[in-house]
Amino acid sequence: MTKLTNDPASSPLRVLLARWLGIYPSITVMLLLLGPYLLGKIPTPLITLILTALLVPLTHYLVFPLIERLSRHWVIFPVQQGHAHHRMAVVIWAVTYPLITVVLLLVLTVMHGQPPIPLLTFIVTIIAVPLQSLVLLPAVIPRVIGWIQRA
Repeated sequence: MTKLTNDPASSPLRVLLARWLGIYPSITVMLLLLGPYLLGKIPTPLITLILTALLVPLTHYLVFPLIERLSRHWVIFPVQQGHAHHRMAVVIWAVTYPLITVVLLLVLTVMHGQPPIPLLTFIVTIIAVPLQSLVLLPAVIPRVIGWIQRA
């Protein structure tokens, strides 16, 4: 079952802020490390495929639980148990990959080239994380909740 309550620690705005605080540094470090091997060498959609395939499990299984503990449960992320937890990661990735690809392509077009990685990831995450957390996931999850929670 999903661990959701009326507890302020589960509020969508706290979860959104905590998600962004986990995602922004994670993707920035990832791009700083992998960028020289990827940027300008392969197409942007393939770069976002690789990065989201790494980022979603990293944040879902490690970063978000760490933020929850370090914040002393100021924020509580919605969590599924067992196989549902893994299926939720797949759904999050399926929403995140196309979203990040579109936002990244738009940002790169508007910025006319390659801005510094911390600025690029800041702009992309400040747009994509709220869209993902407040619009897309709430629209998609009810449609696939049966599959997510299937034993």
